Amino acid sequence: MKSPIFHLNFFYHLCFCLVLFLPACKTVSVIDFQILEAPKIILPADISRIAFVDRNLILPSDSVNHYYKRNGYLYEDQFDFTSKMSLNCYKGFGENLSEFFHTDSIPFVVLPKEKEDDAQKRLKPLSWTTVDGICRGTKSDVLLVLDYVRVFIEHEIVKSDTYWAFTNINYAGKLSIYDPLKKVIYAEKILSDSLFLESESYSEDRLIYQIIPGRKQLLNDAAYELGRNYVDLISPRWINVSRTYFILGDERFSKAIYFINKNDFEVAIKLWESVIDEGDMLLAGRASHNIAVAKEATDDLKSARTWIETSLNYYKQLKNKRSEYKKIKAYSLALNSRWINRKKIKRFFGEEN
Repeated sequence: MKSPIFHLNFFYHLCFCLVLFLPACKTVSVIDFQILEAPKIILPADISRIAFVDRNLILPSDSVNHYYKRNGYLYEDQFDFTSKMSLNCYKGFGENLSEFFHTDSIPFVVLPKEKEDDAQKRLKPLSWTTVDGICRGTKSDVLLVLDYVRVFIEHEIVKSDTYWAFTNINYAGKLSIYDPLKKVIYAEKILSDSLFLESESYSEDRLIYQIIPGRKQLLNDAAYELGRNYVDLISPRWINVSRTYFILGDERFSKAIYFINKNDFEVAIKLWESVIDEGDMLLAGRASHNIAVAKEATDDLKSARTWIETSLNYYKQLKNKRSEYKKIKAYSLALNSRWINRKKIKRFFGEEN
């Protein structure tokens, strides 16, 4: 009769084998890591203070803010719920500006009301005299100017066992960034997006008058989101990235999984390098690709780009390049994009002109 110790050892051995060999049923595995994505608009690194300006324009098309639809019928507000929209756009911007901007406060300036007859005409920019005056008064380096914000809301109410309301909140706004020192407008961006809300109640009246947020709140929520979205245009942000690497073709590929999962990339790279030295072009191409992924995950983009080119060269020597060759070419383009992104990040932090 076998002892309990024998059974226990057999169990541990079986678990080890499962960990080692089950991944071999797949061709690839995945590495997840984070990268710092550069903003679309790169402001000068020496900017220390931003002021937010409500231009307070009144345009004919702003009337859309006072209308909404419910089950296809158009309604007009009995009261003006739009007075705080610009302030909430300012809050959405200021409360979400990342730690990459070292600014203690963001002044909020409301200009005197200004009317425009034709909303389709390109809005005239603020005069540099006005911009200079605001910057001096607020001790700011640049102005972020809100030209307008518009929101249109649609409700669809459906009866089933209970009443359901599906609410689409469509919003858009135009913001511009002025630099009085360089006399440059860095951006004139129209942003548009939407929010979605589901509500339920046993009573239609209760759904409409108590459950669905009021018009004032919905308009202000949309304006807040507009301000928050503008942060993403001028500030870097961390994003999640997933890269695949090959685990099939040689037992050393399977062994590397253990070290990758422990973030021990150096040992995994040594295993892959030993595969390259043996002259199999397909396995060498896979191993070189894996090393490129490991180098990218450790933020060594220069080496990663070198290794992916090495991988492509191995694949080009094959008569049958396989479908994975296209994936490696795509990854090469992704690394080039990351290289450009790195240059933008350096510009943002003032490390590169």
